Amino acid sequence: MLRPPFSSSISPPGDPPRSGATGSAPSRRGFLALVLAGLGGVARVDPAAAEPMIELPKMRSEIRVFPELPVVRPQHVPPDADVLFYVQHSINDNVIVYAAKRAAAGGLDPGLPIEVFWRRFATAGHRRALSFFERMFAFGVSSSPPGPGRWSVELVSWREREGVLDLGPDGKPRLLVPIDNRPMRPVYVYAEAVADGFIPTIRHVDVFAVADDVKGFVRERVYFG
Repeated sequence: MLRPPFSSSISPPGDPPRSGATGSAPSRRGFLALVLAGLGGVARVDPAAAEPMIELPKMRSEIRVFPELPVVRPQHVPPDADVLFYVQHSINDNVIVYAAKRAAAGGLDPGLPIEVFWRRFATAGHRRALSFFERMFAFGVSSSPPGPGRWSVELVSWREREGVLDLGPDGKPRLLVPIDNRPMRPVYVYAEAVADGFIPTIRHVDVFAVADDVKGFVRERVYFG
């Protein structure tokens, strides 16, 4: 079941962003995990440090619509098949990829419909599996079938936005998550952060998504502080 997000309407293209949304905001610690894991070295961190006792700043968000998708790093878009969405960030060029996994018959793999992995663009762009720490505390995903050919999906770093995975009318895998009070397909996430210590300073996180009833690309920007 899709849980309600924390905003109510979309600003038309060209209008000023709408801010001050209220309700069930994404987890601040979840967004912190996006950036912390993005450093690429978290596999060497003691798991006891996964829940740092810090006071994170208050969050606020705004919604805007763009006629074209503003990709921050177009040279680092993963080339993999059946990509559901990916995560870029400002700390380095490495990208986390969430992709649907197909079964031999062509449908989604009933045992593991989503796989998550690195594309290490900071080196040669090779694929690398997530470490145990990354799966458990930052980028992991769990799924359970709510019906034939459909899965409820929960992301470790975004537990407040339970999604639904299935095959769309075109036969392509799609992940629908609630953004601005409607189910949308996330395209990619970009985290603007500064690695100025063990805990990076997060400036904002952008979630870019599309919806069948909205022209263009919706961006939900979450600010910290």
